[in-house]
Amino acid sequence: MKQFKWLPLLLMTPIFLSGCWDSVEINNRSIILEFAIDKNTDEIPEDTPIDQRPTFNVTYSIPDMAKLSGTESLAKDTKTNVTVQAPTIATSIDDLQTRTRNTVTFSHVKAILMGEELLKDPKLLEEVLDAITRERLIARNVPLLAVRGEASSIQGAKNEQQPIIGLYIMNYFNNKERPVNYFKSELLGNFLKNMKETGIATIPIFKLISDDGTEIESTEEKLDSDGENNQSNEQPAEQKVEGATDGEEQTETSQSAEFEISGGAVIKDYKLIDYITKEEVRGQLLVQGEVKNSPVVISYKDRLLTYLIKKTNSNVTFEEKNGVLTCFIDIKVHGNVIEYVSNHLQNVSNIDVLNELEILISGEVYKQAHVGIDRAKDMNVDFLGLGLQMYRHQPELWEYYEHNWNAIGFANVKIVVDVDVEIENTGLLQ
Repeated sequence: MKQFKWLPLLLMTPIFLSGCWDSVEINNRSIILEFAIDKNTDEIPEDTPIDQRPTFNVTYSIPDMAKLSGTESLAKDTKTNVTVQAPTIATSIDDLQTRTRNTVTFSHVKAILMGEELLKDPKLLEEVLDAITRERLIARNVPLLAVRGEASSIQGAKNEQQPIIGLYIMNYFNNKERPVNYFKSELLGNFLKNMKETGIATIPIFKLISDDGTEIESTEEKLDSDGENNQSNEQPAEQKVEGATDGEEQTETSQSAEFEISGGAVIKDYKLIDYITKEEVRGQLLVQGEVKNSPVVISYKDRLLTYLIKKTNSNVTFEEKNGVLTCFIDIKVHGNVIEYVSNHLQNVSNIDVLNELEILISGEVYKQAHVGIDRAKDMNVDFLGLGLQMYRHQPELWEYYEHNWNAIGFANVKIVVDVDVEIENTGLLQ
């Protein structure tokens, strides 16, 4: 009998070693890597039932996993774009489930694109963010990106580097060696935190760049001064591909484009205030001490000299004197001289030359920082985060200015910038 006492355990072994019984194979899943959300600007009849109002246009991008893995596939394109009109984000997902043959999953979303009209509507934008975070279907570390015009226009573009926008953005943001100088990343969780703490955030702009270096405009119809649609005789960029099945709209664009992430959309209280250029974002990053691996070019002795910023640090303090509030921004810059033709008369290793170069580079960095500061002052929007620094480090002073900081406090504060540049290396030639 003793030889059979282990028999029940042996018979139960397959139960413990088997996989999950209700699992779905990856080939039977539609993995959403990115999706674009636009506000539907079409006129909706007033008698349309509330649960049938097409408030949103949501375009989901579903990659063909077989093509991505290098195996054979019957699909013509690497990805399929499915556009759904729905009253809410949740109902758009429900509609998407009926239009794809596979189980839809959002566990691997890499980017969320948001169109201009959606960003201009604070009520709808807040509803969108509530929908995509309430059930935690999407991770809080997913990047948010703004699009001038329609966000869906981005997803139909062809790109030689990476046809899947979600994977492109994932690799772009995960590259820790990438220079930080022309855009400020904004993750979903950080955006929600910024809305609660300051009400202000800067979302990077995702652009399509043509072969001649110009930005490709959205296919969205523009409005003239009278508010009427300007109809274009040109064919839309996206075209349906023959052979699409299961209700999936396969789209392609005849025009190839490069991707660019630069500049920013300034959001205040869930509403788009204005766009800022990449130079203005660079000024913002200098003030916040976040610029790294970024070149600065100056003229020295009739030649161009390039200084590479390796890292920056900033310190923000406030002082009130005679009723005048002054903000002091001290920027510390570390870097190397990486390009300059020198000789025995102007050797960049000479201590006097180094001191002169540090002064010249400091002046250039000062001007670049003020590009962002001046823009924030013109907009009267503290996207620089100066108020947040006062709240964190000088809370007693913040208690006095908190109630009117966004209205007149930031507009009236005097800003003094001091830049200290250190040249750590001048290269092997010296």
